[in-house]
Amino acid sequence: MRGVPALLLLLVAPAFLGAQPARLTATFIGNMAFAISDGQRTIYTDFPYESGSFGYMKYDFETVPKAPGALCLITHGHRDHFDAARFEKMDAKVIAPPELAATLPKDRVIPFAPKMTWSDVTIEAFKTPHGSIDHASYLVTWHGMRLYFTGDTDGTEALLAARNLDAAFVSPWLLKKVQEEGGRIDALRIVIYHHRTGETVAFPKVWVPKQGERLVLQPAK
Repeated sequence: MRGVPALLLLLVAPAFLGAQPARLTATFIGNMAFAISDGQRTIYTDFPYESGSFGYMKYDFETVPKAPGALCLITHGHRDHFDAARFEKMDAKVIAPPELAATLPKDRVIPFAPKMTWSDVTIEAFKTPHGSIDHASYLVTWHGMRLYFTGDTDGTEALLAARNLDAAFVSPWLLKKVQEEGGRIDALRIVIYHHRTGETVAFPKVWVPKQGERLVLQPAK
């Protein structure tokens, strides 16, 4: 990982910070679901999903705050990543791989492409392997910060090719594979997601969030 920090990562934003440059707040919902907001717009990653599916994290969909006009950024259609019935209840657009997007109302889908925009956010998509299902990993550039989301893939090529990441959101098994290959993730911070409750991850300088915990991502001055 890069040694010179260009990003502050805090578990709780202190009240005394006052006026700050644009920053992103990421709240962990469960599985690979984060609510990421700059205070005006919100992106949900792999949300909404089916609570407790495949033995992964449970949550209460009704109590999760729903930002109006949001974007749901979905890596693939497995139930522990996306629930179409719950999505219908949200005021949100969606980006998803074509196989899943084709099953959703067209007026709510942002057409899938190698590079997409939503408001002032740029989203780059990378086709990545996950069994036989249509799957994508994403690089999100927002307020100058570069956030990479692996999804469920077990392929390391796209992740290791990404450069100058402020944060990489990586599954435990993919991080283990990177270690086994002797690879290097070019990111200031590595955030583990899709872990099981209480799971430990033996890797330096990673953050393994608990449900409801929050990160504040902010560019250096």
